[in-house]
Amino acid sequence: MNLKIYNSNYKDQNAVTLESDTIVAQFLPYTGSKMCSLIYKPKNLDLLIHRENKKYRPESYDGDYLKGECSGFDEMFPSILECFYESYPWKGAVIPDHGEVWALPWDYSIKEDSIAMQVYGIRFPYILKKEVSYAKDNILKIKYELTNTSAFSFDFLWAAHTMFILEENTQIILPKGIDKIVSTMSYSKRLGNYGDELNWPSFKTKDGKEEILNIIRPKTVKDCEKYYIKGKMPEGWCAIKYPQSDIILALSFPKDIVPYLGILPNEGGWQNFYNIFIEPCTSSFDRLDVAKLRGEFSSIPAKSSISWYLNLTISGVKAFEYIDNEGNLI
Repeated sequence: MNLKIYNSNYKDQNAVTLESDTIVAQFLPYTGSKMCSLIYKPKNLDLLIHRENKKYRPESYDGDYLKGECSGFDEMFPSILECFYESYPWKGAVIPDHGEVWALPWDYSIKEDSIAMQVYGIRFPYILKKEVSYAKDNILKIKYELTNTSAFSFDFLWAAHTMFILEENTQIILPKGIDKIVSTMSYSKRLGNYGDELNWPSFKTKDGKEEILNIIRPKTVKDCEKYYIKGKMPEGWCAIKYPQSDIILALSFPKDIVPYLGILPNEGGWQNFYNIFIEPCTSSFDRLDVAKLRGEFSSIPAKSSISWYLNLTISGVKAFEYIDNEGNLI
């Protein structure tokens, strides 16, 4: 594998790029460590959403995420939506909108075959690290390590806030055994109200109409929805298949540490974008307090560390049965 790592620019921001024979991945270490570009070289296709503005729209710590650049792949930690931390000794502390780390500058260093980045908590005592490399020329691997530097356990929600492009009839592929989702947002009310449970991959409305969830509708429907797979994932992977580009984009992760999955298809309803958020996460339902209420949250003991990974695989294979821990489509 031919690997290149080099400093670069994204709009008016300093960036760093990892390039293999197949993928070009670009990051903004000083802006939340955002992955701002993910290009599949054989198709010259960038799979991440970009905004048209020529100057990057930074947002300060504790700012409104939607007023910032709001594109690409941001790290969400220790919550997605703003909420109060509920446990001693930080009870009552406000977790900022979309968490702390997306708006903070990360330290970074370029190694022989990887980029290492890390950030320190502001209102909470932690260090979050990630190291980006290639497992294969078509598999980008991100290794995470979270350290709780305090003498108390720390509850958290981490989510990969990925904003991928869509093509009409894009297919969402999930492991066998999933048959229910839980709605958290539905512009058109197709998915009912917050907390409503629906069958996957299709369900019937009250008037008997069958609605398909795993095939993306045209942008002209002007809808935007979000749902979580009910309960824990049976296997640690998910994928989307692009019919026009004829490729599969797969995400794989350790299901014991990253057991939940949120999906947000934006079919033209939000800011006229046509994109999908695929969010493997350690806790459910966007808010740490709601995740705790549901018993679907993560916690790290005092003075300890935990690790996990996220593989992003881009492949031209036509079909597969499952994805292994290394990101290979089997």
